Amino acid sequence: MKDMRVTGRILLIITIVITAVSTLFCIIGLSTNGWGGYGSNSLFCSYCPQSSQALSILSFILLLVTILALFLHMFDIIRGLLRYIPFILLLISSIFLLGTIVGYVKKSGLTSYSYDLMVVAHFFTYMALVVLAYWYGELSVTSASSG
Repeated sequence: MKDMRVTGRILLIITIVITAVSTLFCIIGLSTNGWGGYGSNSLFCSYCPQSSQALSILSFILLLVTILALFLHMFDIIRGLLRYIPFILLLISSIFLLGTIVGYVKKSGLTSYSYDLMVVAHFFTYMALVVLAYWYGELSVTSASSG
């Protein structure tokens, strides 16, 4: 029976694609006007929580940096302990996206399509974390069995 392991490069590409989809949903959620519940307010309205505004921008930036770090890792530019940077960035971005979601609902109590887009962005970020954690597990098993 053939070995059914997925190669590391394919898992990194899958993680990059999922993270890019998450980034896309995050930017769409930030740029749409459905945050007020009435379809006419952006997240940067006067009564929207400032913590949600800041966390959403930080999570978007972290998602972009994560994509860059994953590309660098795929081409073996970052090695050693630095290879864990994409995982840490994704984890922090996931926490910030969750903070955006919870902070907004706690303050306003309203949800709409922009809020739903940020929830989808959080879901894809979490899925990218799962794939990346699986890849790190595969990497540690292969390095332990070869060394």
